[in-house]
Amino acid sequence: MLFAGTFLASVAVAGLNILVPVVFKREFGPQLTRLLPFYTVVLATFATLGAFLSIPISNHTTKDWRGGTIVWALLPIIAFLGWLPIMKKQKRLHVATKLVVVKTDWKSLFSDRVSWHVTGLMMVQSTLFYSTVAWLPKTFIDWGFTATSAGAMLAFATAVSIPFSLLVPFIFGQGIDQRKPMMLVTTASLIGLLGMAFGHSAATWVWVFMLGIGQSSLPTLLIIIVLRARTVDEAGPLSAMAQGLGYLVASLGPIIVGVISRSAGGWKAAYLYLALVCIVGLRMGYLAGKPRATETSLQK
Repeated sequence: MLFAGTFLASVAVAGLNILVPVVFKREFGPQLTRLLPFYTVVLATFATLGAFLSIPISNHTTKDWRGGTIVWALLPIIAFLGWLPIMKKQKRLHVATKLVVVKTDWKSLFSDRVSWHVTGLMMVQSTLFYSTVAWLPKTFIDWGFTATSAGAMLAFATAVSIPFSLLVPFIFGQGIDQRKPMMLVTTASLIGLLGMAFGHSAATWVWVFMLGIGQSSLPTLLIIIVLRARTVDEAGPLSAMAQGLGYLVASLGPIIVGVISRSAGGWKAAYLYLALVCIVGLRMGYLAGKPRATETSLQK
């Protein structure tokens, strides 16, 4: 049951990740560059709350992992109840208007350069995020930090990413050209990774701060996915391609970093590898951020 529940929850999260950008494009249109960052801030905030509160909740309820799981299971129920009025509204619209089913030609999507630029950017940014989240605490423990202090450094990076998730799109990302915000957060990641590669020093918190800025790339990534799709009907398949392949490749990132660090007997080579990935991300960010749309075929 544990594995089945984990699988179902993972499928639900993956589906929501793909569909949310589509909903924003359909419902909010030109305002999505202002509203998507708020979604990612809520996402990051509740992820942080989940990490901090799950154990205390479990300790004060069932004394095991089930207590925290039961409490968090209430949130999807609340979300479903909040979504019911929207579903009824959409049903009325479909009845009142003639619904035209539009299908995307997946072959043309996979042969489109813009689609691959967006997907490549998602691969890089997701690899950087999951690799640093997985190994940053272990790095600090190997440098002599306590487990609590190492966890605090990761929490610091997450805390930094929350305000920057709002600030970067608002200051630099108001428009269809998303090169500036993407280059900014990727450069911050590069600085942080190079700093980490050369070991523990008094400036370590600066490198973690820069990594936190780099983790604020999600709103810009989602904005790029939505803006590069010409229509709402294209946004779904493009989101599925970018996030599906992006997370698939990113799942290998922590494994590769772990193998490199063990083989090299330290963290320098591993962080230099991530810095190299980040340089690729600069190129992908420039290409995906350019103001242009996909050229896929639509079939009615």
